[in-house]
Formats: sequence, C-alpha cells, structure tokens
Amino acid sequence: MRAILIIAAAGVAAGSAAGDQFDWTWNRGDPGSYSLNDSAGRYESIVASFDTTAQTLSWSLTFSNQITDGLTLALDNGPNPKGHAGELALLYLDASDRSNLELLAYGYNGKNSRNSFRDGDGNTSGDQTPDVIHDAGDTSWINSLSVTDTIDGKRIFDFSIDTTVINNHTPMYPDATDPWFGVGWGEKLGLWLHTYKNLNSDYNGDDELTRWDRSAEGWFDGTNFDTEMVPLPGSAAMALVGLAGVGCSRRRR
Repeated sequence: MRAILIIAAAGVAAGSAAGDQFDWTWNRGDPGSYSLNDSAGRYESIVASFDTTAQTLSWSLTFSNQITDGLTLALDNGPNPKGHAGELALLYLDASDRSNLELLAYGYNGKNSRNSFRDGDGNTSGDQTPDVIHDAGDTSWINSLSVTDTIDGKRIFDFSIDTTVINNHTPMYPDATDPWFGVGWGEKLGLWLHTYKNLNSDYNGDDELTRWDRSAEGWFDGTNFDTEMVPLPGSAAMALVGLAGVGCSRRRR
C-alpha cells in the first residue's frame, strides 16, 4: 500500500509540474555561465517569467544606457540555443522607430548571426526560405510591448507574449534528432540574446523582414541558469486533492 501511495504522489507531482510558472531574475554581476558584450547597450538586469499552463512569457530587460535599438532572442530549457537549428524560435524586437515597435518570430537557424529572417536553414549552404512564425502584421500573440527611457538614463525593453502558436509550430527545417521546442524554459534557462545599435530595418508587403543592419552589436549568451518554480494555484490545489484522496483510500482499507 505504501508503494501505491508513493506512485500516486509522484503522479500528482508530475501533473503539477506541467502547470507551473518558472521565474528568472538576473542582475549584473550575478554568477553563472555566460558572456556579455555591451557594445549595443550595457546590460543591467532581467526579470522574466514563463507560465507553462497559460503559455505566457514575460520579459523585462533593463539597460544602463539608451543606445539599444533592437534585439534578437532565443530561449530554451538550459543549453546555449546557438547551434540548435530547427528546434527553437528567434524573436526579433525592432525599436528603431520608437513610435512603431515591431515584434516578430522566426524559426531559428542555429547560426551565430542575425540572419534567420533571411535564411531559414542553418545546415544548408546559401539562403533558404525563412521559416516565418509571426510576421510584423500579426499582433494577436502580443499581450504587451514597450520600450521606455527613464529619467535616470536607462532603457527598458518589456514584452509579454502568448507562446502557443510558437510552441505548436511545425518547423520548415526540423532537426533530424531533436524535436521542436519553440520558446520558453523550465527549471533551467539558456539564452542567446543579441542587441543592436543604430538598427536599420525594412519590411516587404507581407510584413516580413528584409533588412536588419546595425552599426554595433552586443550579446548576452548563457547556459543553465537556475530558475524559480512557482506552483500555480490550480495545480497546487489539484496536488492537495490528489494526495488527500490517496490518504482516504488507504484509511478505508
């Protein structure tokens, strides 16, 4: 009977994990396995969360100066996203025109470059058709998006997105071994974040990127950051109900 109780409790715990939120906070100087380059904005802090049930990802990045005009971002559950072609999404946040912010998502070609908008397959020579997930005309997945300059000389990139379409995407160029992941993280977080100064961008009639040039580029690349799991109210309640039910069954015997 004790074995049954343990198995049931483990099952409830597994179900709960599927409905958790994972928070991550980073401040400059924190330990970890990562590299920084401030050429396109001095990184100061990041506050982020990923709700695995609502599929909501929130990201707030603060720079200590006001020179960043855009960024590209790939996220996963621990490894450095670089090199993982056909598995992840690459977000493009274009703030070159502050009156008209743009946020797009493409399949990440895995290269250490910004050209996924032009070349969808990093494993084939030449430029292959890009894998567009959300173009600039599609704002249905964007809950909020802002770029704010503060009076003390900082710049904050802040957005919240619905990742459902991204994470259910069928990649145009799937990896032969590893399945599509999309965007998000769990108990570990890996990121490939590049920033751009004096960004120049263009779009075609389909609201897809055709140009992403800059005068300077910075980055924040890191692996296996620890996140904080925050059980959501629904999953926590289900876990208690499940364990209570197991206990009652045992007493009746």
